[in-house]
Amino acid sequence: MIKLSGTLLNVYTSNDFTNKESGEVVRGKNKIQLLLEIPLKNGDTRKELIDLSIPSSKVALYKGKENEIVEVDVATVGKTIFYGV
Repeated sequence: MIKLSGTLLNVYTSNDFTNKESGEVVRGKNKIQLLLEIPLKNGDTRKELIDLSIPSSKVALYKGKENEIVEVDVATVGKTIFYGV
């Protein structure tokens, strides 16, 4: 399992949208915004804001924890490059 750790800034639901082919309205996804600190080779850190989609069953795990450091189990989509630090 891969975990990301960062400061939780926001929990929200993205906008609904209409599928252009079928005309069906698709509900927006539940998302969280995490502020990550990425260590650099020179010893400095870079901050990066990321949005992660989460299942609706996990929203309650993060609501009310804004501005706290949280860990999020994540999966990857597509090819990912890993390296040890």
